Amino acid sequence: MFKKSLSLAFLSLFFSSCVSMAPNLDLNKNSVIPENFKNYEVAKDKNSSNFEFVINEELKKILNRALENNKDLQIALLRVEESKSLYRIEESNLYPKIDASGTFNREKKDETIKNNYKAGVGTVFELDLFGKNRSLNDAARNSFFATQYALNSTKLTLISQTVNSYLSLASNIENLNLQKSLNENLNSVYELTNKKYSAGVISKEDVLSSFAVLKESQNELLNYENLVQIDINSLEVLLGETLPEDLIPKELKKDNNYIALLNSEINSNILLNRPDIKELEYKLRSKNANIGAARAAFFPSISLTANTGFASSSLDNLFRGSNSFWQISPSINIPIFSAGENSAKLDLSETQKDIALKEYEKGIQTAFKEVNDSLIIRKNIYSKLQNQKELSLSVEEAYTIALNSYKIGYGSYLNMLIAQKAYINSQKTLIKTYLEELENRVEIFKSLGGVYE
Repeated sequence: MFKKSLSLAFLSLFFSSCVSMAPNLDLNKNSVIPENFKNYEVAKDKNSSNFEFVINEELKKILNRALENNKDLQIALLRVEESKSLYRIEESNLYPKIDASGTFNREKKDETIKNNYKAGVGTVFELDLFGKNRSLNDAARNSFFATQYALNSTKLTLISQTVNSYLSLASNIENLNLQKSLNENLNSVYELTNKKYSAGVISKEDVLSSFAVLKESQNELLNYENLVQIDINSLEVLLGETLPEDLIPKELKKDNNYIALLNSEINSNILLNRPDIKELEYKLRSKNANIGAARAAFFPSISLTANTGFASSSLDNLFRGSNSFWQISPSINIPIFSAGENSAKLDLSETQKDIALKEYEKGIQTAFKEVNDSLIIRKNIYSKLQNQKELSLSVEEAYTIALNSYKIGYGSYLNMLIAQKAYINSQKTLIKTYLEELENRVEIFKSLGGVYE
């Protein structure tokens, strides 16, 4: 019995087509990837070397927590599992369905009781002569691959968002520390101004100006306290849990202990492996495979239902050869009139494929633009940072001189106030420039489709 059933299964596989009616998809054409993009070389950084993207240990711990607990990432993981199940369901249609059954029936007729026993194996399958099931399977498989790359893209976005949020928190903590130091300095200046006013050395206007500057600084301090808390809240949303106290940065480190630099000798072909580009590629392949399924719908579909087994009036001799039976019931479905449904479905699948192709082309162009933009910033950011360092040192020295002169009675309050404003602004700009340089490293990592292990 089982040999007969298996032979029917192999027969179905023999007649099943392995040739899809989907059109050939060439992604290496110049219309898809322009020739100038193929020859494009990412700028080289001769001072860089091979090291991990994330260097700071506290930041690594935060990233690990985010990758474990982030809700968006968990949703993306579930979508991968969903797509995997859909692919398995579609793949099962390529193979015959074999079911075993057993029945017992007792009936009374003319005072006679009859027993009927039956045991059998049945199989149902469609002869995939025109590759419809094969095309649907290819579409499901490529959709599954697309969701896997969507997961990688979500992971990459999560990593960059988490790093940037951490750096923003560190910079605002640095600004907060700076503002606290300035507050102490301004408070001492205000006390000194009051003493000078009491001694009749300065006017009431200088006292009021000093008080106003102190209050302005205190408000700035409150603003930075708010920004620090907002950054912590943002990080906790990304982490999916409370940010541990020991992982909160104490300051913005002004060295290379956060993020690694761009690796040298990177070829532009790496951009074609960005997870968002690969996701678009497999979505395109899925839509292309759907065209094959839509084309196959114009042709007849042939199905076979086969049953084999044993039937007997007695359970004792049920499985004897003389009691065996078999049955094959072929059926054919020929599309004659469907009010243009098949034509419309084919047009729809072709249009969806064209849309996916344009999205793929746009994704490639966007990838190169993002790399270009980040490298343009990288080109001059060191000069900008060095200039700001020298400017801050110069302004700080001028402020120190003006403050000391005012304290001993030689300098005017106005000169000291002007130097003070310049010093505060230069320090804040320096912190901002450090942050820009670090964020640029993160952007390069993201635009090249980086990998975090």
